[in-house]
Amino acid sequence: MRHELNLRLLAIIPATLLVAACAHRAPPPIEALLRESCAALAGQVVAAGELAQPSGAAAVVSARLMPASAGLPEHCRVLGAIAPRSASADPIRFQLNLPIPWNGKALMYGGGGFNGVLVTGLAPLRDAPAGTPVPLARGYATFGTDSGHDGTSYPTDPARFALDDEMFENFAFASYKKVKDASTALIERYYGRKPAQQYYFGGSEGGREGLLLAQRFPQDFDGIVAVVPVIQWSGLFNGFLNFTKPQYDGGVLDAAKRRLIADAVNNACDGLDGLADGVIHNYLACPARVDVQALRCPGGKDAGDACLSDAQIATFDGAYRPTVLPFALANGLTTYPGRLFGGEIQPGEGIERWISDGKAPGIDALTTQARAVVYGLSYARNVIARDPKFDVRRFDPTNFRTRIEQVSAMMDATDPDLSAFLRRGGKLIIRENTGDMAQSPLAGMQYYERVVARMGPHDVERFMRLYVSPASSHGGTAVSLTTGAPVPTSIDLLAAPDRWVVNARVPDDVLVQVHNEPMAPYRTVRSRPLCRYPAYPHFVAGEGTTAENFRCAGR
Repeated sequence: MRHELNLRLLAIIPATLLVAACAHRAPPPIEALLRESCAALAGQVVAAGELAQPSGAAAVVSARLMPASAGLPEHCRVLGAIAPRSASADPIRFQLNLPIPWNGKALMYGGGGFNGVLVTGLAPLRDAPAGTPVPLARGYATFGTDSGHDGTSYPTDPARFALDDEMFENFAFASYKKVKDASTALIERYYGRKPAQQYYFGGSEGGREGLLLAQRFPQDFDGIVAVVPVIQWSGLFNGFLNFTKPQYDGGVLDAAKRRLIADAVNNACDGLDGLADGVIHNYLACPARVDVQALRCPGGKDAGDACLSDAQIATFDGAYRPTVLPFALANGLTTYPGRLFGGEIQPGEGIERWISDGKAPGIDALTTQARAVVYGLSYARNVIARDPKFDVRRFDPTNFRTRIEQVSAMMDATDPDLSAFLRRGGKLIIRENTGDMAQSPLAGMQYYERVVARMGPHDVERFMRLYVSPASSHGGTAVSLTTGAPVPTSIDLLAAPDRWVVNARVPDDVLVQVHNEPMAPYRTVRSRPLCRYPAYPHFVAGEGTTAENFRCAGR
C-alpha cells in the first residue's frame, strides 16, 4: 500500500522531481514527496464538471509549503477560487490545508454571521478546551470558505451581497458543496487517494450549514457537528425585527434594565437545579417562573432603573416570545420559538451584544447597534425588500410573503427527514446553549423532536445526539451572575463523531465540560456535565466546581 501510494504521488510531481526519484533504487519517503509536490498544485484547475452544483471551474491561486510553527504542523497551504457563473457575482474563495503527516481524514470548517470572510481552517474549533490541538495538528486536512462573497466592503450592512441572486444562492447552500467537491479533488491529487473519512464542524451560521449538508447532500460527510445552529433562519431573522421595531419608540434596554431582567431571572430560577450559584441549569423549568409584567412601570411609562416601560417590555417580548408568521415557511413551520433564560448578562455577549445595547437603532445607516439589530435590518432591506433604502419600521411579512417563502426554501435547515444521511452511515451531533441570546436553543430542541417524530426513536439513537450546555452564551462562554466565576463550557466535540464513525463507539449520554487554565499545562480547574437533551445538571452534594457532584436529571 505504501509503495502504491508513492507511485500515485509521482504522477503529480514535476518532471524534474520524477527524474530525481527514479534515480533511487526505492521511492523516496512519502513526506519528502509531499513537500516537493506542494508547489505543483499552484495553477491546477478542478473543472466545473467535477463540481456537483452549477459552477465555474475551481483554480488553485497559490500553494505554499508552510513550516511547523505556533501549534501548526508542516503543511501545504492552498488558496483557491471557484469562478462564478455570472459576471456580477464574486468568486467563492477557499483555503485548503494539507498536513505532511496526514491521518487520512478531512474536516470542513463552517462560517459565521453572513460569512464574507475566508474561513482558513487553522483556528481552534468552537468550544475546544484550552490546550486542545487544532485539527490540522491532529493530522486532518482542513478547509473553509467565504461562501462566495467579500463582506469587507460593507461591514455595517452585512447582507448587501444578497442583492445578487448567485451570491445569495452560494451563501444559502451551493458554495459549501462546491468547496467540498473542489477540496476533495485536490486532496486526492495531492495524497493519491480520497479521505477515508470526511467531517464537518460549524457553529451558528456554520451550524446551519452543517445541518443543511446532512439534509441536501447526505452522501458527502461521515460526521457532522452543529453547534448552536441557526436552523430556522427565516423565522429567526423575522424575529430580529420583532425586538428591533420597539426600540425606535423608546424600547432600548440600557445596562440598568438589562441587570433588572437578569436579576429577576436569577431570583426566579437559580435554585431549581439544587445549587444557588448564579447559573441557570434547569432550563426547561425556568420560563414558567419568569413574569416580566411584574417588572412593569406604573402606567407603562419609563420611571427609572427599577422597572420596564411598555416599549421595553415589547422589546423583551420580541426576543423571548415566539415569532409567529401568518403563513408557513419551509417544512410547514409557522413559528420560531423564543429564547430561554440565563444568558442575559455575559461578558461580551448577552442582551447587550445581541438584542439591545441601550442605543436606538439607526434608520438610514447601520452602525454600532446590537448585532441582531444590524442583522435584522440588513436582512429586511437586502434579502427581502431588495431595497437598501427600505424603512424597516414599515416591515410587514404579509407584504413580502412570496419572497420570504422563497428565502425559507433556500436557507432553512429544517427538514426532519435525515434517512438518507442515516443510510450512508452518517453521524450527527448538535449542541445547544441555553444562555444563547443570538438565537433560540429551543429551535434545536424542537428540530430534534421533529426528527424523532419523523424517523422514530430507534433510528435516531443510531446516528444523532443533542447535548445542551446550560447558561452558555452563543459564543460558548459563561460566568456566574452572582460571583463572576467561569462556568465550565468547553469540550472537544470532534473526537466523539470520529470515534462513532471509525470505532462504532456510541457517545455517552453524559459528557464533561471543563474550564482549563489558559496557559500550559492547561490544568482543568472546573468541570460540569454536558447532558443529553432534555436532561440538565442537577447538583447533588460537595463542591459545585466538579462534574462528579452533579447528575443529569430530567431525562
